Amino acid sequence: MTLDLFSLQLMTSTVILIAACLYLLETLLRRDGAAGRLWSATFLAGVFSALCYLVWVLLPQPFVAVAIGNGAFVAATAFIWLGCVAFNGRSLRTPAIFAAAVVAAVIVAALAEGPDGGDWAGGVGLFLGNAVFAVLGALETRRGAIGQRWSAAGLTVVLWIETVWFLGRTVVFVTAGPESELWRAAFDTATSNFLTIILVVATVVVTSVLRASESALRGQADTRTLVVDERGVLQPESFRFALGAFTARASVSGEPLVVAVAQMCDAGAVARAFGPEEAETIVRAFRESVRRHIPATAPLGEMDATTLTVAFTPSADADAGRIAVDLHDRIVDDLAALGMSIVPVVGVGVATTAEVGYDAEALRDRARDAAVAATAGGVPGR
Repeated sequence: MTLDLFSLQLMTSTVILIAACLYLLETLLRRDGAAGRLWSATFLAGVFSALCYLVWVLLPQPFVAVAIGNGAFVAATAFIWLGCVAFNGRSLRTPAIFAAAVVAAVIVAALAEGPDGGDWAGGVGLFLGNAVFAVLGALETRRGAIGQRWSAAGLTVVLWIETVWFLGRTVVFVTAGPESELWRAAFDTATSNFLTIILVVATVVVTSVLRASESALRGQADTRTLVVDERGVLQPESFRFALGAFTARASVSGEPLVVAVAQMCDAGAVARAFGPEEAETIVRAFRESVRRHIPATAPLGEMDATTLTVAFTPSADADAGRIAVDLHDRIVDDLAALGMSIVPVVGVGVATTAEVGYDAEALRDRARDAAVAATAGGVPGR
């Protein structure tokens, strides 16, 4: 089946328009960051470019439509690159100025040829402009935060394909011309339209996946999302990251830190001794007691249901052993107030930066080992 130029351009425009509508709708629903908004601009520029080319197909005389369409086409690729730059948290000022200058140059190059420039007025500028931004985008996807995302590899492939395609078109256009058999067979508008459809679909998929994680990764390769329960207790992995950040800040300022681990004998033993319902009440009371007797600003995390960890800056005259004893006694008093016949065994272990240094893992491990020993011995430990 052979399609005429208008049918091909209409098909390409329809695909770009649908992609743009879906992408823009999702952008509004997500309230995207800078990267998502710039990628949305990619599809807007693509739609505008396709409309300009439709005007040119229907009314070949308006050479201005070709010039503006060329500029919009290059701008679409430029916005992909700028979105990647924004994702990586780099300044957009210089890249945006460069992109605007290149787009303006592409438009001027086509306008300079005037009405006699023909269908391919400003063609070299169009091809090279797209190739430049495709190369920059491909390189940007391999660095920084976006380079840490496996899905970015798809965008890298798309941009390298675009680079090779436009460089190939430039070479053939300059050496053989748009009337040559090689150009008509492999680089003409029909081939370009089919390739554009494939790349648009691929770009929509890849950028949608990337921006889905952008809220958790705002251009910082080491950013993490913390998970906390409704009572303000961090999950184990989240507390590990929080403790690392806490000790890093304390290390810079030289502030002392204390990491305390409060552990009650395991839930299975509590259930066997008191029954499932009583065990649940005791575990809940234990966790609430730990929350009640630690500094309000201290990060609190769990190792399991009956083992909680907290990190805080002690007062100047605080002794680590005294901290362990005080926390242990307060937890035991709260559990005794439940009126159970037997108070569960509780151990509190403490580690300080004065002893261990500003190593988050070492602090946590030392405090946990001390809590285990204290649980076995029934007394607070260090």
